[in-house]
Order: sequence, then C-alpha cells, then structure tokens
Amino acid sequence: MLIENQIMRKERIYSAPTCINLEITEACNIKCRHCYNPWREDSAGSNSLTKEKLDYLIEEFVSCGVFHVILSGGEPFAKFDLLEYGIKRLVDEGLSVSCNSNITMVTAEKIKRLRDAGLDHILASWYALDPKETDYITATDGSHQKVLEGIKIAIENGMRVSVNTICTNNNKDTIYESGKLLHELGVQQFIAHRVVPPAYDRTDDQEHRINKEISLFGLDELLRLKEDTGMAVGTLISYPLCLLGDLEKYADFVGRGCPTQSSHRFNINSNGQTHGCVMEDKEYGDVFEVGLKKAFAKTLPWRDKSYYYEGCKGCDYIDVCQTGCRMDAFAATGKMDGKDPLFMGKEFIVKPFKHIQDPKVIECIKNGARMNVPDRIRFRKEDGFHLLNIRWANTIEIEDDVASLLMRYHKSGKTFTLKEFGENKAVELANLIYKDAVVSADIPIVIKKRGVSVDPAKLPI
Repeated sequence: MLIENQIMRKERIYSAPTCINLEITEACNIKCRHCYNPWREDSAGSNSLTKEKLDYLIEEFVSCGVFHVILSGGEPFAKFDLLEYGIKRLVDEGLSVSCNSNITMVTAEKIKRLRDAGLDHILASWYALDPKETDYITATDGSHQKVLEGIKIAIENGMRVSVNTICTNNNKDTIYESGKLLHELGVQQFIAHRVVPPAYDRTDDQEHRINKEISLFGLDELLRLKEDTGMAVGTLISYPLCLLGDLEKYADFVGRGCPTQSSHRFNINSNGQTHGCVMEDKEYGDVFEVGLKKAFAKTLPWRDKSYYYEGCKGCDYIDVCQTGCRMDAFAATGKMDGKDPLFMGKEFIVKPFKHIQDPKVIECIKNGARMNVPDRIRFRKEDGFHLLNIRWANTIEIEDDVASLLMRYHKSGKTFTLKEFGENKAVELANLIYKDAVVSADIPIVIKKRGVSVDPAKLPI
C-alpha cells in the first residue's frame, strides 16, 4: 500500500507554485556573511521591481492560482513605497502576504501603513545574542540594537512578529537565551535552522556548516525554550528525519520537508530571474519573458524526485523528509541528489510521528459532530487532485471527491457530518480537523499543534 501511494504521489506534478518568494529589491542596508545574495555583486543591489512589473507579476500569480506571496529582498523596507503598494495589491486580489525583513529600517509610521495595507506578519532576522557577534555577521556596526528596536516597534504597533536565526558554530550556545529575550519582547515564534553554505563559499566547513551534534543541540534548545515559555518554535530548513530519530519528541520539526521539492515554493528575483530554492544559483528563465508557468515547469527535476538521495530509498518517511536539504547536499557533494551531510539512515528512526494527538476527536466525529469549512479556505484544481490552502503558505493535497464536498459546503456555509463525508473516513476527517482545514463547534478539544506543516497525504500508511 505504501509503495502504491508513493507511485501515485510521483505523478502529482503541480501546474504552478502555491507560494512565491518575491524579492522586490536587491538593495539592503546590511551584508550578512551567510546571505545567499552576495554572489550578485555585479549588480551591486541596483535591481528593483517597478510598480508596472509588480502588477504584471500579481496578474500572473492570480491566473496561476498562487495562494501566498512572501515579499523579501535584499531588504524590502529599502523600497518601502513599493512594499506597501505590493501588499495592498496582493490583498485586494485575494492572496495572502507576509514579509521577510532584517527589521532594522522600520518605524511606527511604516508599520501602521503596512497594517492598513493588509500585512499582519513579519519574519524578522536574528543574528546573535552578543552585539559584537551580530555586527560581525551583518558586517554593520550597531545592527544588534537596531534589530531589537525594530522588533519592539513592530510589536508595539500591532504587527505579529516571528524571528528566524541561522544556527552556526558561532551562535549555537545562545539559541535558548536569544529565544527567551525575544519571548519577553512579544515575539510569537522563534525559528532556528542550520546554516547552509551560500553559493559564494560552499567549501567552508567552519562558519557555514554545522555537524550533527550541534544541529540536534540547537533543536533541543528550541524545545527547551518551548517547554519553559510556551513559545512556538520551528525551522525553515529541513533536517533529515533520520537525524531526529525520535519523531515524537521532535514533532515540531517534522513535515517541513523542502518546499521546492514539494512543488510549493518558487523564487523570483527583482530582475525577473527565477530559482527553485532561494539559495540556488541556477536560473530557470526571466519570468517577464517566459511567464510564471513556463519558468516553473523548468524546475521539474526538483519536483519529480530526481534529486532524492539514493540512500533514502525504502524509508517510510521519504515523501515527508524528501531526503533533507538539497542545497546543503549540493554544497557537500557537488550533486543535487547527493547525501545531506546530516543524513543518518532510516534505521535511526526509532519513534514514529503521531499525527493525531487526541483520540477523542475521532470519537466526537463518530458521535455526529457537525463540521464546517471556514471562509479562509482556498482551493485549486490540479490534474487528478486538488490543493487546499488552509492559511498563508500552508497548503495540502486532497482527493477530488473530498474537494468537491468541501467546496460545496464552503460555498453554502452549511455544516456536515461524517455521514455526508463518508462513514469510513473518520480518520481522514480528523486529519482535516487537525490541520484546521475543517472546524467544529461540537469538538471542544484543544488539538496540540505539532508538525503543523505535515501534509497528511504524504505520511506513511
């Protein structure tokens, strides 16, 4: 059954990405040592979108069924008027939007303007707990204090802020204390992930690579932070699940996978050039010349399992893990299908991932709980299946018959029960409740949100 499912998944090739990382400008007020952009030295940050080009891209996103757009750079606040314009246009077109920023250029007025435009979330960068270390990483004096002030200003003016840090050999011992400080400031989520060697320095094994022990230590520190503060934690770069081993303990980091290999993420530079991964220097065409779908189609090797590492075959979690980070594997081996440096082997997975945490959910479903499909849910038809967007960039696959039923109740606003959904589909319906794709006032149970990025369709059966 598992083999049949994996064959079926291989045929699920998306027509377009569900999420776009759009770099509106190359301009940036700092120059991080680990940044994936320094290899564009020849343009010296001169490339930025225009409103006309942004309008064209938004029309492409709408026609292709894109759900979410991340506006980034460079530093998007360096082109604030364009950032504000893009947010308003995207929201007006029904797309959700977020912003990645080093947050050093924010002001109270700018945050208020972006909130009015429709922005509700900024993912801010965090570098180190020590100010001198921060200045070293950013190559900018005084950057540590500017980051702290920017976070405070954004939160005080009603913006939801998450923070991401790159875990390196230099800051590995400060993850927990950094998280505590950020929690005190009102940051809602602390994300930390391993450093991946940037294109300009892929041979460096000291500053731009961490080993397995340090990687697990960083994740353990995140879990300790969550336990002590209640703060949400996560990672943006996938770890091989065989490194984690205990998938019950590390459930917060299961399911991230690779958003490019899973067909969800696509990157567009401010000059129109495209990449599968933001850390990739290979180009797939100028979107202004070939259009979004044609550029995306050229990333097929990313999405048809061509880049899966041979040693991962036979692992039940291969479609969740997707054999780890392909750009780190490329940096280490020179091959896109090479071994992730943190790979251990499927025999090291000692505890399985538990998707549903409370069996009372299924009990309530079987006892006639009434469900409804929230207004925020969005759908997209693909060849032989549907995509269901829950919110922001969180999108899962569902079968056509399930989509048909959910779309019907989504449109009518009426409720349904297991009887309408299918008497033998209680577990599938529970999965949708767990993912917050379906809600019920009749189920007064707080579902523990772990592994929230897991697509139930890709879990082993």
